[in-house]
Amino acid sequence: MGGLFLILAAAAVYLFLVYPGQSSMEQRRPFVHRNFGHRGLYDNEHGVPENSLAAFEAAMEAGYGCELDVQFTSDKKLIVFHDNDLERMTGVPGKVWDKTFDEIRALRLAGTEERIPTFEEVLSTVRGRNPLIVEIKAEGKNNVWYHEVCEATAEALRDYEGDYCIESFHPVAVRWVWKHLPDVTRGLLVGGPSKRTDGLGFILNLIAELLGNFYCRPQFIAYRYEYRNLALRIVKRLGAFSVMWTVPDPQTQAELEKTEDCIIFEHYRPSVRFTEKE
Repeated sequence: MGGLFLILAAAAVYLFLVYPGQSSMEQRRPFVHRNFGHRGLYDNEHGVPENSLAAFEAAMEAGYGCELDVQFTSDKKLIVFHDNDLERMTGVPGKVWDKTFDEIRALRLAGTEERIPTFEEVLSTVRGRNPLIVEIKAEGKNNVWYHEVCEATAEALRDYEGDYCIESFHPVAVRWVWKHLPDVTRGLLVGGPSKRTDGLGFILNLIAELLGNFYCRPQFIAYRYEYRNLALRIVKRLGAFSVMWTVPDPQTQAELEKTEDCIIFEHYRPSVRFTEKE
């Protein structure tokens, strides 16, 4: 009898830890069975840089939703840019959070005339035509400033007339959305198991097993598709929907469409919606 009690208690604790937030059909509808361009519909080699206004306009014209990344400059202006370091996309070294907005605006993306846009500029370009997945970056100083990044993101979206959800790798940012924007669909980004052997690695592996869901109750899990695991399948059964990133080819797309709910793609052009679900 004692053994059965321990099993039931362990199961109850596990369910408490992994249980996701619940979303209505209305909240899910703009995202499920739909394909989203990673950082817009970009081609860094042919004049349409990632996370540029040109990439977002190209995605809108093609009918795709977009995934994008927001973070602060040193003077806390909200820009759309993925990397922590500027060098890969601009040729200029330095951390984003160590540069002022004016210094950022003087740079150009991937040898083009495209500049790093503000979040407001992206929203003005998209104009609600297709849904957005907004990732709040929370590394470096953005980790320290995360609540202000969240507040600035929420303020920019306050009067936006279009569908969007918010995601982050950092559970504290997802929790902020849960507490302050309860009607906004929120998701936890997961990159899979960590190879680190320190305390951070331990925490990252707990997150990979979705054992931190209790802290932020994500309504969807944005999982790196190569590392899908049993925990993801369990959490989906409990009511979450899945977002797969970043899918590189049509063959992988076709396989994922059989089991997953939403796809973020790059370097190819799938149908706007899942082919099986149209």
